[in-house]
Amino acid sequence: MNKTQEKIENFLDEAIKKNDFILLDVLWIFSCSISSASMSSYHSNRETFKKWFNIILVRNLRKKYNLKNVEIEEKMRFFVDFLSSTPDVPSRKSFYEDAKLLREILVNKSSKILVQSIKNRVGDLLVLDKKVLSFVLNYIPIRVQDSIKDAENRRQKDTGKKSGSFIHKYGFLSDFNIEVDWRINKNNDIISFCIDLQEWTYILNLSFNEELKEQKLKTKLYNRSSKHLYFPFKEQYQEYSFWQIGDILVKIGVGYWSCSVRSSKSGEGKVSFIIPNFIYEGIKDYKNKLPIIENFAERINSIKKEEKEKEEKKKEWNLEFEETEPADGVSEGEIEESIIRNPEIVEEGLKLIRNQYPASHVGYIDILCKDNKGNFVVLELKKGKGSHEAVGKIQKYMAWVYENLSGKDKQVRGIIVVKESDKGLEYAIKGSRFPIKVEIFKEHPPTEENIKYCPKCGKPNIKISKYCSKCGEEFWMS
Repeated sequence: MNKTQEKIENFLDEAIKKNDFILLDVLWIFSCSISSASMSSYHSNRETFKKWFNIILVRNLRKKYNLKNVEIEEKMRFFVDFLSSTPDVPSRKSFYEDAKLLREILVNKSSKILVQSIKNRVGDLLVLDKKVLSFVLNYIPIRVQDSIKDAENRRQKDTGKKSGSFIHKYGFLSDFNIEVDWRINKNNDIISFCIDLQEWTYILNLSFNEELKEQKLKTKLYNRSSKHLYFPFKEQYQEYSFWQIGDILVKIGVGYWSCSVRSSKSGEGKVSFIIPNFIYEGIKDYKNKLPIIENFAERINSIKKEEKEKEEKKKEWNLEFEETEPADGVSEGEIEESIIRNPEIVEEGLKLIRNQYPASHVGYIDILCKDNKGNFVVLELKKGKGSHEAVGKIQKYMAWVYENLSGKDKQVRGIIVVKESDKGLEYAIKGSRFPIKVEIFKEHPPTEENIKYCPKCGKPNIKISKYCSKCGEEFWMS
């Protein structure tokens, strides 16, 4: 056993001994990310990779464990200490061998634990979560067969060629890529499934009559100086997407948000969703215990056929539709993420229950919380100007919470978070059955970059505040 293997096994043994599932997931997220990277892009863009790894790590841990920043930082310290003590994993000389070694040790040590954890929770999943899991477990085998057919068709077209994807068993579909260990051996052993959740969300919504969403977020990009440091003198933003179906799969424990650096020249990051094959194999038979759609394969083919016909009609007309509305500096997704991390940004004492809470036959509540008295609080978010329509929307959610969750001993109220209000919104609130208040953020949306925390009591305050709204502490150099 070499030193690298010994370090990895000792780290995992300690995490398993302490039942620290979070550290197991951190190492799995790292493994998924380096498995989909190339040696040159990873080692030429280590700083860019670290930035993207931080983004997807935070996303995974928040969605699966609802961790706060300080808890994530604590786990990161353990992980960074492990990497610092391990000889350059993965190294330049043996990048693919090291990635394979890490993955094999993880499978041997933790696969049974992670699969059993999913099985223990399947019976207690929400209805929406069961639908998502059912869809994925039924759709993966269909796409595997499609991938095999694609590879065979390419081989027939390129008889005699011995390069590229044509020598492999699996093809590369637009929404589905099967990762195999082709760099190390030719067995075509499946490592994982990389899924484009945009197309899968579209099909799932039609199959189950759902409205799963996309959440767009932005990250800052910095140009690099000759001294290999980052300075924000040419600051830009890059937008990327997380899809609700992925967040649900992360919460269940079926897959991970993953990252890679696309090119050794540009260092551009890419966010993907990975389902390790050992997880799929461990739970695939559970699809018979979940909500099903009769004639699933035929239904999928029908949806794809309709979509193809629509695309062909577009080409006939040669029409290209462009979004003409100028983009605001902040998205609802960014506001939602910040409030999820710390609901007290909106109101002191709020505790998060869940974001995108499924209200049966009504829709999805942006954020559902409880206040310090145990009462339910429904939050509706608008990045722009609020209108009376927001009141109608939040009212139906509050009524649903009152009838299905609160019971007679607890109250239900609402908070609408908007950039600015209008008279229509104000009058609509007066006619509400449940109490509603409006929080206006104007030019300072409640995102992390506009929040500062009181050093005395920890209360989040607007960045321009001179005094803490809770304890009155004066902010120095505010």
